Amino acid sequence: MIVETNADPGINQGTIFRPADLSGATKYPIFVWGQGGCSRDGLANQAAMAEIASHGYFVVADGTPGNTQPNRDLGSGGEVLRGYVDWVIAQNEKPCSAYYQKIETTKVAANGFSCGGLMAAGTAADPRMTTWGHTSSGSFSANQSFYNSIHTPVLIVTGTADSLGANQNGARDFQNIAALGDIPVMMFAKVGADHGGDLWARNGGEFTQVNLAWLNWWLKGDESATGKGMLVGPNCRFCTDRTWQISSANLP
Repeated sequence: MIVETNADPGINQGTIFRPADLSGATKYPIFVWGQGGCSRDGLANQAAMAEIASHGYFVVADGTPGNTQPNRDLGSGGEVLRGYVDWVIAQNEKPCSAYYQKIETTKVAANGFSCGGLMAAGTAADPRMTTWGHTSSGSFSANQSFYNSIHTPVLIVTGTADSLGANQNGARDFQNIAALGDIPVMMFAKVGADHGGDLWARNGGEFTQVNLAWLNWWLKGDESATGKGMLVGPNCRFCTDRTWQISSANLP
């Protein structure tokens, strides 16, 4: 797995996490990530991003390594993440690019932690998105026009003891998305976990395991124990773990 930056316009404010070996016929889905506090430090969730990339994803985390510039204005967050998607897709079509024909451009996901989750929500209406979600985040109030713009499956991961209110915000989003009737949505709430849960643990912790299994399911069609089977069904790993509260609606 490689972590790198690039000076090209469109990507020069992001950090890339990707598999080291891009040879062969494999094409990699795109995953973009917004940081907590809308920080511009691309390594703020380094363990989680590296773990996801190591399973065959082309990841762009917002910000550059160690960047201490003022945090992003939330209003521009969705535009920033969509811009990274623009750049990656364009690189896939350029014969001079190191990523030429290496990207699965029809499989695109966004997520983010806290303020970064609201950045990810800013991608929800983009027709290129395959799925999106938020981690210890969520809308501050119900917004029906936003919910109506959603056209892809949604993942919500949080902790029941979130001191910043993300559990309640996430639950509100879950209920309103579920009420749409046709959008698959799941919410995983770790019992007793505070804001961010174990995102900073080895390999991004259980929060990242949930996020990765969701990506495997929706971006790679993985219905085994490393994808859908980890999240859904009577014998799934998280379903049988009483330290997690799981809600779901409209699943296929």
